[in-house]
Amino acid sequence: MFLTTSEFLPQHHAQREQVLQIMTAAEAKGHRRLLEMNQQVLTNLDRIITTLQEDPSADSEQVSDAS
Repeated sequence: MFLTTSEFLPQHHAQREQVLQIMTAAEAKGHRRLLEMNQQVLTNLDRIITTLQEDPSADSEQVSDAS
C-alpha cells in the first residue's frame, strides 16, 4: 500500500509512459511474460491517475502496489 496526492501526477504520467514503452518493446520482441507483468502496473497507474484527476482535492489515494 502507498499514499499519493495530485502533486505527484507528473511523476505518475512519466512512469506510465515508461511502462508503455517497456510493453511496446516486449510485445515486439515476443516477451509475453514481461508484457503481462507490466499490464498490472499500467492498470494501477491508470487507476491512480484517473482518481487523482477526477478529485484533485483528495488528500491521498490508497492503492495496492503490484509493481
